[in-house]
Amino acid sequence: MDYALMFDVLEGGVSQPIAWDKNNLTNDRNIIILDEGSSSLYLWHGSNQGLVARRTALRQAESLKGHGFTVGKSIVGRDIKLLKEIDQRKIGRDPETDRYNEELQEVLNREYKELDNFIISYASKEIETAPVKHEIKAEPKPIVEKVERIPVVSQPKLQQTAKAEITAASEYDSEPKKIQIEKPKPIVESEPKVEKKPVIMPKPSEIVIKPLGLSIQAKIGFVFMGILDHYDDIWISKKEDGAYAVEHMDGKVCEFTISEGKIKFTANSFAGIATNVKTEIQKKFVELSKLI
Repeated sequence: MDYALMFDVLEGGVSQPIAWDKNNLTNDRNIIILDEGSSSLYLWHGSNQGLVARRTALRQAESLKGHGFTVGKSIVGRDIKLLKEIDQRKIGRDPETDRYNEELQEVLNREYKELDNFIISYASKEIETAPVKHEIKAEPKPIVEKVERIPVVSQPKLQQTAKAEITAASEYDSEPKKIQIEKPKPIVESEPKVEKKPVIMPKPSEIVIKPLGLSIQAKIGFVFMGILDHYDDIWISKKEDGAYAVEHMDGKVCEFTISEGKIKFTANSFAGIATNVKTEIQKKFVELSKLI
């Protein structure tokens, strides 16, 4: 039996389970729908939600997708792998958003049975069925028999020393005596051992990025000021390699790196915005740069 849950993402990044109702999908809410039936997790962004609230809801949805939701000894949605975002503003304008919204409406229009803790199951309301709990069964540990090993002590091989025999004659001996002289053993010098030291490569998190000068910091601020003239709500992120990315509610604005005291934009920067807006941002940047 498949189960489903609905969450309301509150301010501060808290996901709160709520009653299953498609009327919860309003323009002032971010709603997460966890659905085992379609192996999907739907994220509804209301049209009045800002960029920060959307990002917060996305982080909560990604966490649920990876771990599921624990209720007592059960985990609902632990095998869900797909995350589908639905932006209310794009319904009717974006084919992918329309497809996800149609799938979600089918999920919400199914007949269901309410269980405890806001969980629902896809069963007829007239049929009383006991909920099946998702129990995590521990896999049996393999039995490993200990085999006592008896160490085998090898007997050292006796080195046979080649001996040369020299016969010495004596007038009192009927037979000559044999004098044994050992041949000298060759001295073998062992080569000195050279200890190989492993080459330790620095991790990405350990890469040291030099602090930026005041002049280049001012230029970075000029880029942001030019963008804020056209978008009230932007998201700025700094990557491990020191690059900066700027996004607005409908997608990416630009991305740039710092090289030799200059700002270098990537090839696809400003591709998703109007040409006149791009020109005005660049013009504002040039004007402000003349002040330093």
